[in-house]
Amino acid sequence: MEIVGSMASTVVELLFDPIRRSVTRVFYYSRNVKSLETHMEELSDIKTRVLHSVEEATNKREEIEDDVVKWLASVDVITEEADRVLKDKDKAKKRCFMGLFPNLMTRYRVSTEIKSIEEEAVKISLRGKFDRVSYLPARRGIGERSVKDYEAFESRRHVLDEILEALKDNDVNLVGVYGMAGVGKTTIVKKVAEQVKANRIFDVVVLAVVSKTPDLRRIQGEIADGLGFKFEAETDRGRAERLRERLERETKALERETKVLVILDDIWERLELDDVGIPSGSDNRGCKILMTSRDRNALYRGMDTKKLFHLQVLLENEAWNLFKNKAGDAIKKPDLQLVAVEVAKRCAGLPILLVTVASALKDGDLSEWKDALERLKRFDKEDIDSRVYSALELSYTSLKGEEIKSVFLLCGQLIPHIIRIHDLLKYTVGLGLFKRISTLEEARHRLNKLVNDLIACCLLEGGADGIVKMHDVLHAFAASVASRDHHVFTSSFGTVLREWPAKHMLEQYSAISLLACKIPGLPEVLNCPKLESFILYNEDPSLKIPDCLFKGTKTLQLMDMTDVQLPTLPSSFQFLEKLQTLCLNSCGLEDIALIGELKMLKVLSLTGSNIVRLPREIGQLTRLQLLDLRDNPTLEIIPPNVLSCLTQLEDLYMENSFLQWGVEGLDSPRNNASLAELKNLPYLSTLYLHIIDPMILPKDFFSKKLERFNILIGEGWEWSSKRETSTIMKLKISASIHSEEGIQLLLKRTEDLHLDGLEGVKSVSYELDGQGFPSLKHLHIQNSLEIRYIVDSTMLSPIVAFPFLVSLSLDNLNKLEKICNGQPVAESFSKLRILKVKSCLMLKNLFSLHMERGLLQLEEIVAEESGGEADEDEAIKLTQLRTLTLKYLPQFTSVSSKSNAASISQTRPESLITDVRSNEIASDTGLGTPMTLFNKKIEFPNLENLKLSSIEVEKIWQDQPGELSYWFVRLTGLIVEGCRNLKYLFTTSMVESLAQLKRLELCDCVSMEEIIIKNGLGEEENVRGVMLPKLQFLKLKGLPNLTRFCTGHFIQCCFLLYLWIENCPALKTFISNSLSTDAVANNQFEETNSTLFDEKVAFSNIEKLRILGMDNLNMIWHTEFHSDSFCKLKILQVKQGNKLLNIFPPNMLRRFQNLELLDVDYCASLEEVFDLRSLMNEKESHVVTAFKLKNMYVWNLQKLKKVWNTNPHGILSFQNLHLVSARNCPSLKSLFPASVALGLPQLEELKLRRCGMEEIVAEEERLGEAPKFVFPKTSSFILWNLPKLKSFYPGRHTSEWPVLKKLDVYHCDEVPAFDHELQSTQGQLGIQVQQPLFSIEKAIPNLEELSLDVKDAAKVCQGQFSADLFHKVRVLALRCFDDASAEFPFGILHGFQNMEKLVVNGGCYKELFPCQLVDEEEHTLDRIRCLELGYLSDLEKIWNQDLRVDQLLQNLETLEVRFCDSLINLAPSASSFGNLAALHVRGCKALKYLVTSSTARSLVQLSVMSIKECEMVTEIVASSGDEAGNEIIFRKLESLKLDCLASLTSFCPVNFTFRFPCLTEVIVTNCPKMKTFSLGILSTPNLQKVWLSEEKDKGHWKGDLNITIQQLHI
Repeated sequence: MEIVGSMASTVVELLFDPIRRSVTRVFYYSRNVKSLETHMEELSDIKTRVLHSVEEATNKREEIEDDVVKWLASVDVITEEADRVLKDKDKAKKRCFMGLFPNLMTRYRVSTEIKSIEEEAVKISLRGKFDRVSYLPARRGIGERSVKDYEAFESRRHVLDEILEALKDNDVNLVGVYGMAGVGKTTIVKKVAEQVKANRIFDVVVLAVVSKTPDLRRIQGEIADGLGFKFEAETDRGRAERLRERLERETKALERETKVLVILDDIWERLELDDVGIPSGSDNRGCKILMTSRDRNALYRGMDTKKLFHLQVLLENEAWNLFKNKAGDAIKKPDLQLVAVEVAKRCAGLPILLVTVASALKDGDLSEWKDALERLKRFDKEDIDSRVYSALELSYTSLKGEEIKSVFLLCGQLIPHIIRIHDLLKYTVGLGLFKRISTLEEARHRLNKLVNDLIACCLLEGGADGIVKMHDVLHAFAASVASRDHHVFTSSFGTVLREWPAKHMLEQYSAISLLACKIPGLPEVLNCPKLESFILYNEDPSLKIPDCLFKGTKTLQLMDMTDVQLPTLPSSFQFLEKLQTLCLNSCGLEDIALIGELKMLKVLSLTGSNIVRLPREIGQLTRLQLLDLRDNPTLEIIPPNVLSCLTQLEDLYMENSFLQWGVEGLDSPRNNASLAELKNLPYLSTLYLHIIDPMILPKDFFSKKLERFNILIGEGWEWSSKRETSTIMKLKISASIHSEEGIQLLLKRTEDLHLDGLEGVKSVSYELDGQGFPSLKHLHIQNSLEIRYIVDSTMLSPIVAFPFLVSLSLDNLNKLEKICNGQPVAESFSKLRILKVKSCLMLKNLFSLHMERGLLQLEEIVAEESGGEADEDEAIKLTQLRTLTLKYLPQFTSVSSKSNAASISQTRPESLITDVRSNEIASDTGLGTPMTLFNKKIEFPNLENLKLSSIEVEKIWQDQPGELSYWFVRLTGLIVEGCRNLKYLFTTSMVESLAQLKRLELCDCVSMEEIIIKNGLGEEENVRGVMLPKLQFLKLKGLPNLTRFCTGHFIQCCFLLYLWIENCPALKTFISNSLSTDAVANNQFEETNSTLFDEKVAFSNIEKLRILGMDNLNMIWHTEFHSDSFCKLKILQVKQGNKLLNIFPPNMLRRFQNLELLDVDYCASLEEVFDLRSLMNEKESHVVTAFKLKNMYVWNLQKLKKVWNTNPHGILSFQNLHLVSARNCPSLKSLFPASVALGLPQLEELKLRRCGMEEIVAEEERLGEAPKFVFPKTSSFILWNLPKLKSFYPGRHTSEWPVLKKLDVYHCDEVPAFDHELQSTQGQLGIQVQQPLFSIEKAIPNLEELSLDVKDAAKVCQGQFSADLFHKVRVLALRCFDDASAEFPFGILHGFQNMEKLVVNGGCYKELFPCQLVDEEEHTLDRIRCLELGYLSDLEKIWNQDLRVDQLLQNLETLEVRFCDSLINLAPSASSFGNLAALHVRGCKALKYLVTSSTARSLVQLSVMSIKECEMVTEIVASSGDEAGNEIIFRKLESLKLDCLASLTSFCPVNFTFRFPCLTEVIVTNCPKMKTFSLGILSTPNLQKVWLSEEKDKGHWKGDLNITIQQLHI
């Protein structure tokens, strides 16, 4: 029943539901219409809201989502349908049956459609709820394409990498790149854009050019274009808001953060990022900004950019490569390439100039290139590419103010690479460039500010020691602008000025600057009425300064004449009434009293001019503000009360100068100025001074007025050329003096302090300065026997000690126990970067327990010859340590004593020195294994350079270093020498962490067997692959037990450039297989395998290889080795390889075609250098390999028969040879095959000595008769001791030597050196006539150096040659006259009218010069500047007493006499040599003294004196009868060498006063009888040490030369 009921119910439902819906639609018609209208209104509202969003997105140039577009279309469709249906509602209202009933059928139809549309509208309404209607379009930006013509140079790669790293840093928002115009800033930031897009560091990169005159709308538009949207706003502010919103939306998208990089190119001053619309600051990390500028300050100060990168010009090789790429193949031509190189140099590494010039000259002829070179030298606006010139001019015109522009242009008149700020100060004061400034101090501050601004603008380059530089292109530009706008006449350094400008031009000049130019003399009167500046640097000794030169330059304010010989000032100085700066540096001045007439003078500089006396007239210069007397050690007299008259003086420089200070208060009148006079100079603020005797210091001499000082007190100090600080003191004084108030005052302000021989001081900081040296940056203490502590914090009221100390050097402090005793106050040593300790045997710790703050900045440690012990248990992390040097520490075995400590902290440091009395540091491990030098106690995470010398340690690192290996990951340089217990250096585990190592040197480690050993690897796991991937330099020297570098199957060092192997006799193969070390050492493998390099070694980039002292080596290279190994080798030196049978593998010879230098020496078994036999079969290929070999040396090869064992014609070419030198090769019969000799266009020098050579070029049948040998560039040809030499070429031939300058033929007796050109080698009787080496007509006319033997000299004397044939010869050597007459052939000199140097070797002469001379002979002697005499065993006198040859040799500058056994004296007693600068005497057995006292007084220019192996010499200076007590001054003598003088007792035994103001080097060797130097007064103010060998490895000094000599043999 239930089933029947259910079925009935279903039937009723199916029958009646459709009836019900139909009836409902008819009767609810009005309700349905109303419902549809309501839904359509709602849908319309939704559509309106969506359309608003779409409109907003469209305004932002966003793309509308597809579903939104489709939805809007569906809304339109449904709306149309609804409108149509609703229009039918009136029809539905019509009635039927005469209006009595509604039309049910119409209502049903309309109502059904309404219901259907309504349902669809509801669905559409529900789909209209969008989170976003749009999306950001694909950005165009930049970085999608590679940067055109970008060259990946190494110097650029480094900067590029650093910029990328900075942009990755989340804490960096602004990054800047600065550099001079045209250096490539825009190019590199575009490359950055490419890299960050490719590496997905940024999603969007946009670039906008800011320029000198920023246009906000253009900048905004460029950024918007990159982002892909358009502005609707009109105002700048509105556009900025829209741009900011867009950038913020980019970086804060819902899906993920989008990173945007905005590049702002060419910023000149501060740009308000808010005004542009660029979000910045820490809240906008997704948007970063990269900027470029020519001005560092614009970025650093203007834009507040902390991360800055300086883009500099290209390196020389990079510049040349870029230039070659742009210039085309034409520059490969030899004649054009030389000019091209000069043109490229003129571009000075500036990319924009390199590219524009090279492109413009591409495929141009030689004339075009030479013209371009001249135009670059002028650098006029019309001669230079407009882009380059306008960029430079914009940089110049943008400088703010005339003062900075004037300084820039002034730099363009100086030497570009050495512009001293000190000189700029002198010049700017003289020219009055700074307005409203009256004092030197104000001018200095202003100048420093302007120089810093020019450096920031990249118009100058900063340098060290007060020197700045100017780029060559900028220098040329500055000179051009100065000439154009200010009538400045200047010529670049070293150029030739053929003639002076015309008169009308001279009259317009405001400045003349000629720096080391070759000028045709000076005019008698320089008529320049507008001239304000005259700068002349000229070393030409022949240049004369006319007396009336400055008569027409009355407006002159600045004069600098440097290196000009000016013994007497021209009288026309009196006309220089406006002169404010006068610099006469290195001028050899004598009488300078005329300077006193220059009453307006503010600056006077006389540095290095060897003045003896400062004239009293200097006291008349009451306006003088700066007096520079540096480098005048000859200055002995400053009259009293001269300095005190200079009441306006602010700067006084007496560095390496006057020392003879008088003392006030003595009864006798003073001859010299006293220090007390300086106290009366009210404005003195700069003082450079050396006071030998601290006892003459006046009370309260030093005052607070001194702002800059360099003061040396006591003997033995040297002046330092470095100027890192402005306040320097070097003190060698007693405790009573250093406590003087004035010295204490300066100590508190000193930045660089040197202390020597301190007495009565145990604690430096506490006793010398109670305030802890608050300004000190550098401290050096030496030779003090009482100091126990540098800082003693246990004293009462401890203070901050050395808060700014950067470097600390301690030397020979025998009682020093600790650097810091007790716990130092916080901030003590907090800036310490360099610590050096030497010979401090009692020092227990380098670092005390509590000095960790001082270690945080430590970068360099050097410990040498010191001792100590380590007893602390705390570990330390030296985070800033970059350099660690441990030397001569024989008891040192580990950096810490507790090697079992595993934890690392930064709380307490560990000692780095062991006790000198202990053989090892106590270890708690309890194991018998050797201790390692480094363990986990001290961490060096940033160590870059490590040097270990003479350390008795068996291991440097643990075999399994673990985390220790990570502490050396930055190591780039490792030097290990003299560590005799080391058997190996690394394990494979350790070497893996040394990925940054670039330099590795191992020397004199006698136990070293292997460099890298395996640790725990099986045989199948031998070392293989890339080893030390960045290694560039490897040196293995003095390792007698080294058998191999490592064990392995294949080792690759991709970056190795230089390999040096020396004295490693057990090393026969670089990489061995798995044989044991013992087996290798015992030669337990076949001899054929003993090849140094084989297929297991891959050195693809090696350029230099040295193999020395490898007597057991059979072969350098195996006949087969790795395919790309040694292909780039440029330099090969092989020496002392006595078992070597060949140098190159015969079948691999082409592999070495890039070789440029070959040096083979002492290889006793070598018979040939180039083995070509295996290449003979390749002739058919017609491929000739051109070797790049330039220089070849084959020396001491006893069995060498041929350099080339067969003719290389058609196989190899050696056309690039520049120099060939063969020496001591007795088996070598000829040097060149004929085909090689015929193709030597580049050969410049040929040197052959002591060889068995019969001909220089071997005969070759294929050449036929009379080949012609042309050597277009050979300038020097030397043939010595070739007794078998018979000809240049055995057959008939001709040779040409168009540029031969030097011909030296000596002991080649079988062949004439030169003769007239033979028309035929056959005489009339058919007899073969021997050809000379050279034809007079083809070789002699251009000779400048000529050597003659007796036969050739006879031809000259007999008049066989034209009188003017030898007119260019300046050096004449006469040799091998042993069998000739006892009278010197003086007449031969008549034919050499321009001779300046005469060399006489070998002869039987007793006197050199004849008893009487005619006028012509006198003129010949007058020209001689250098005279060398050697091996004249019979020579007793150079000239006779009656012949005053010395008066004719007044231009003689060098005299050298060697092995003249009978020589009694060098010259008669009254001889005078006023210009002699160098005197060398050796092996003259009969000589008893060198010169007389009379002659010694004439040696005013002598700078070097050397006397060796003269066994009878008892004295150097002998008395000529002068009254004892007379003074002898060697004013310029700098070096004195006395060697192997067995009878020498003293320099002079007479009671003369000797003064050596410039003497800095004395070497006394093997003079056993020398007990004193001299008996009289002796002055050597600049001498610091007496050396006992030429190597200067051992010296003595006891404060006085006499005392030092006396104690040499005690």
